[in-house]
Amino acid sequence: MEEYTSDSSESDSVHRTIDYSYLMLDTNRLFHNIECFAEKDKQFENVDTLLLYHNVISTLPLNINKFKNLKVLDVSSSGLLHLPETLTECPLTSLIAKNNNLDCDSFPKSFGSLITLKELNISGNNLAFFPEQILAVTSLKYLYIGGNNIREIHKDIWKLNG
Repeated sequence: MEEYTSDSSESDSVHRTIDYSYLMLDTNRLFHNIECFAEKDKQFENVDTLLLYHNVISTLPLNINKFKNLKVLDVSSSGLLHLPETLTECPLTSLIAKNNNLDCDSFPKSFGSLITLKELNISGNNLAFFPEQILAVTSLKYLYIGGNNIREIHKDIWKLNG
């Protein structure tokens, strides 16, 4: 595991990036790593970036919501099939889930409750239709959906007025 810590000019607190990329973690091993990290590290609450790209995670573990200040999550190229409801409990500003196996049923019904999400990259997945749950994300500024097999964009796409 790579762990980077850097000072932020935004505030007096320290922001942390946890890099679990290229470790061939599956969902169970990731769940265990998060549990162990949360128990051992007093600065766990300061983690704002979690890099999980190039693993074998079919779904994010339910304990992903332990990252109470998680702003950036990159789970690209990990075989992701599903996003859990608990993900919506994180204050994400950027979710990068490109080159996975997400389809229209992969998004939780509560996806619109990601009220701080500004960037969503779901390019290179298995989307045949535009996921309606995305229309409820009113804070979205950047949406990347290329490289899918989307045949039709939802008529209410204009509601994403970022």
